[in-house]
Amino acid sequence: MSKSCVVGTWPFSKEPAHEAWKTLMGGHSAVEAIEKGINVAEEDWSYGPYHVGCGGWRNSSGQLQLDAAIMDGRDLSFGAVTALSGYSRAISVARRVLTHSRHSMLTGAGASAFASAHGFKSEQGLGRQKPHKITERENEDKVQLGHDTLGLLCLDHNGNICAGVSTSGAANKEPGRVGDSALPGAGLYADNEIGAACCSGDGDEILKHCPSYRVVSYIRQGLEPQEACGKVVSEIVARRKAQPDFEMVIIALDTNARVGAANVGIYRWVDDVTGAEHPGFPYVMMNSTSHHPAILHVKPISSF
Repeated sequence: MSKSCVVGTWPFSKEPAHEAWKTLMGGHSAVEAIEKGINVAEEDWSYGPYHVGCGGWRNSSGQLQLDAAIMDGRDLSFGAVTALSGYSRAISVARRVLTHSRHSMLTGAGASAFASAHGFKSEQGLGRQKPHKITERENEDKVQLGHDTLGLLCLDHNGNICAGVSTSGAANKEPGRVGDSALPGAGLYADNEIGAACCSGDGDEILKHCPSYRVVSYIRQGLEPQEACGKVVSEIVARRKAQPDFEMVIIALDTNARVGAANVGIYRWVDDVTGAEHPGFPYVMMNSTSHHPAILHVKPISSF
């Protein structure tokens, strides 16, 4: 039997990761664990400041539009919804796309129509107005307070690996905007033969570099997840040369339950809800050696 493991982006993934772990320990698959774990945040209004779920930030037209995706490493099957309106459990709709649609991704009104046709209940009044005004604390150099994504990676007891993400995207974004999160190879990737990875950060920049696929590809070539994450981030920094600063983090998990993470641009992360500060990029891991999700930290690769 394989070692089970759950990895999540940011400290607010603790409860989602714990729920995913409980699902795995109940004998369920990595795919089901991803869905159940992410639902914890999507259905809880308090996760909205982290740009996730029913309480996430609305776009410039005052509408909440969610992006979510799930990838099953067993056969590389993929399901995603983008610019989904009227439904908080975007990851569940994405999973239904994976299992019940001849397509891999549905967007906008088409995604909402699909959700309705498959029994999801339409919800009114979702989302928050644009964030509070910029404070002096938020203007401090190299403090990260925005555009988060909830990403989970799961390895189940049968050795199956899965990646899932969910986000409301950047606050006050243009209607219909889609970032990297729900795009295969950019925001997430999973392959049972190798491992899985997912990203968070500046989605409009991240999607140019396909980092999740590149990390998994380097793991295939023999690098451990930590090495693979670091190599990809270093390559992206080098490729961008003198372009303006941006923020990107990535987590990875291989089929041997080894974990890695890398970070560019995040020198410390401040929790908008609790006020807690973390050095570098904080992420969550849970496995058989720990009864509680552990928060790990990784320093940025370099500055520009």
